[in-house]
Amino acid sequence: MQTPIQIKPVKLSGLPIVLSVIRSLKLRELLSQTVRDDPRDKIPVHDTLVIMLCNVVMERFPLYKVGEWAKDRALLPSGKSRFLNDDRVGRALHRLFESDRASLLTSVVLEAIKFYELDTQRVHNDSTTVKLFGQYALQHKAAKPKRGFSKDHRPDLKQLLFNLSVLGDEAVPLYFKVLDGNTSDEKTHLKNWMAIRGLLNKSSFIYVADSKLCVRESMEFIDQEGGQFVTVLPKTRNEQKKFKDWIQDHHPAWSLARQSEPRRKSDPPSLWWTFECPYPSKEGFRILWVKSSDKQRIDEQKRASIIDQTTVMLEDLQKRPHRNRQKLTQAVEEIFDGKKSESYFHWKITDQTDETYKQAHRGRPTAHSQYKKIQTKRYILSFTHNQEQIRYEAKCDGIFPLITNLKDPSREVLEIYKFQPRLEKRHQQLKSVYHVAPMFLKHPERIEALLFLYFLGLLLTSLIERKVRLAMKKQNLVSIPIYPEQRECRYPTADKILALFQDVRVQTVTQNNRRLAQVPDKLNQIQKLVLDLLEISRDKYFHASLS
Repeated sequence: MQTPIQIKPVKLSGLPIVLSVIRSLKLRELLSQTVRDDPRDKIPVHDTLVIMLCNVVMERFPLYKVGEWAKDRALLPSGKSRFLNDDRVGRALHRLFESDRASLLTSVVLEAIKFYELDTQRVHNDSTTVKLFGQYALQHKAAKPKRGFSKDHRPDLKQLLFNLSVLGDEAVPLYFKVLDGNTSDEKTHLKNWMAIRGLLNKSSFIYVADSKLCVRESMEFIDQEGGQFVTVLPKTRNEQKKFKDWIQDHHPAWSLARQSEPRRKSDPPSLWWTFECPYPSKEGFRILWVKSSDKQRIDEQKRASIIDQTTVMLEDLQKRPHRNRQKLTQAVEEIFDGKKSESYFHWKITDQTDETYKQAHRGRPTAHSQYKKIQTKRYILSFTHNQEQIRYEAKCDGIFPLITNLKDPSREVLEIYKFQPRLEKRHQQLKSVYHVAPMFLKHPERIEALLFLYFLGLLLTSLIERKVRLAMKKQNLVSIPIYPEQRECRYPTADKILALFQDVRVQTVTQNNRRLAQVPDKLNQIQKLVLDLLEISRDKYFHASLS
């Protein structure tokens, strides 16, 4: 008697796309060569890490559910998925931490540069924080979770610093480092630049970072070593005040350098002007002032809002009686401290004595009643707007300075700096799409290893995005309909691309443990278009495997 025919669905989703990029980077082989294996492992540690990486990129299941997730996708031989539990995942992360991750990162990134022909002329750097919940032992090997300046606005929590560098080529991640939670960005740039120089084996790349790079030691070292940099001059520098004082009586010859269409049709176009500062920085580097129409409007609105809010609060203080000068002074200072608005006001507190008369003795007043004078002192707040300071700042609306050792035209320097928000999008992807926190791991070593996988996840997804966008440009496609209701998308993201395939399955028909046939789902036209852009054939998509 024959056993009944069985039909088992295997969920493919976007997994074959991710696996194709993993194969192009030889990631599985590099992991097997770098991470220590153990003959007792029921699942090779490099396979465990690759499965975790795929899970990070695609669906972010909890660690204890990774085995179930892998089973639905037939990533492991039959019966092996039950061994992929949270203990095995934790041990795999520990081995990854103990391995030579620096060499592994270098090998993977160099494979990406070689295979995808990435442009390494420009590198952008920025850092973010990863907040942690719970208590953590301070280990000597791993980066230490500590309280510091929280970019998540959670100073009550411990954190780690996630320092990321990306290429100017579609913001593909190039290098990253996990640092102690209280590390200042000023201390990271020099080591980061030297690490990237070693990775790329050259010094001539352009290094772009925020104002924490504007330190004499860092800028002079990069310049002397043949490197190039673009950064922002901090507000605390004397060069800022000197220029702002200068423009009060002068009219800079602003040159239109950039114009872009707004997101909303009702808004005016975004305009950017540049002006070469007539004097260099104290280190002798070039200062380039930039003026933005959007920033000018925002600065004006922000100042007006602060002044209006402060005025309302001060007027409320005026209406109330005050018998204590110290308490009134403290209340005024608290308003100014909270709104950062004291420079916009002139204020003073004056005292006034009120005289009243009261009958000296009890009883009904008569013609012979005596009265005593009572003097009561009260304090009155008066204020006016500091019009001189308001006019001073109004002339500075929308401007900020860049400092660089580049000799390129100001328009090109601005374009280089304007790519920096693309890096910030990678941080947003890490936190909002990948949900990097909270992490339910006890050991900082395993957290650091998991963040290494998150970096690899960012690398994989950025390469997917880059390949699709370049293919669109090559085929003169302005957009593709990957949004709901087939709405057009001009700049597809990996998350939206992978989501297109979330319901794609392959039905495997078996009998007596023998495979009779595989019946794949039919792909729609949009899915076929995306696979063509990625240069993945239908056969390759439906027959993808971990190996």
